[in-house]
Amino acid sequence: MVSNSSPLIWLAKIGKLTLLKTIFGQVIVPKKVYEEAALESPSADSVLIRRAVDEEGWIRVSDEEIKEAGVLAERAGIHLGEAEAILLAQELEAELIIDEREGSATAQILDVRPLGTIAVLLLALSRAQLTLDEFKECLNSLVAVGFWLSINVYNEALREAESIAKRRE
Repeated sequence: MVSNSSPLIWLAKIGKLTLLKTIFGQVIVPKKVYEEAALESPSADSVLIRRAVDEEGWIRVSDEEIKEAGVLAERAGIHLGEAEAILLAQELEAELIIDEREGSATAQILDVRPLGTIAVLLLALSRAQLTLDEFKECLNSLVAVGFWLSINVYNEALREAESIAKRRE
C-alpha cells in the first residue's frame, strides 16, 4: 500500500494512524510525501508519522527517484507529492491512499486504485477494527479537525457504515 500525505495527516490528527498498520501491515511513501507529512510543519500529527517511520518502521520511505513526477504533476494539475505517490503505486502495482479529487482521478487514469481516508475507516469497520460507534466518532472527529466532507458524502459514509455493521451482526 502506498499513501499520499493527507490521509496520514488526517488519521494522525484523530489518533487513528495505526489503523493503516493494522489493515495493511506496511505503508510505503515517496520522499516528498514524507517531507510534507512529517517534516514541513511540526505538529503532534507529524511526530506520530515520524515515529511510525523512524522507530516503528511500518511506514517506509521509498528511496526511489521518481523522475516523471514533475511532468505528471504539471500535466495533471496536482502536487508533486501526489504525482510521486501515484507513480510509486503504479510501479509497485499497489493501491494508493489519497483524498484529493484530482489525484484520485489521475491515479485511476493510470490504473492505480485510489482509496480515501473514509474508505480506510470503512475498511477498518468491515474488518472489525472499529465499531460502528467508533466509525461515527472518527468521521465526526475528522470534520472537527477540518477534513472537508459534503453533507452528501458524510451521509453516504454513514449509510455504508451502517450497512457494514448490519452484515457483521
